[in-house]
Amino acid sequence: MSNKPLRHILGLSGGKDSTALAVLLHKQVPQMEYFFCDTHKELPETYEYLDRIKAGLGIKIHYLSAKRGFDHWLDIHGGLLPSPNVYLILAIGC
Repeated sequence: MSNKPLRHILGLSGGKDSTALAVLLHKQVPQMEYFFCDTHKELPETYEYLDRIKAGLGIKIHYLSAKRGFDHWLDIHGGLLPSPNVYLILAIGC
């Protein structure tokens, strides 16, 4: 077994569900680390909301960005977002 300390990491989307989880876990796990995957396609209100979460909880949020942004993957998929249902159908062989 490793002697490394256990890290608790929570992804935030800027939505109500991840915010509620952050509020709940912040009280129970004060050493929680937070991150946000930035597509650079978010509305300005999303960034403002994340700032409010940071201020309200007194936390730091790490902003992660992919080398290839949203537009790249949209081009790869022919201008359409792949549906999770397509992957499910392929996985179960329907």
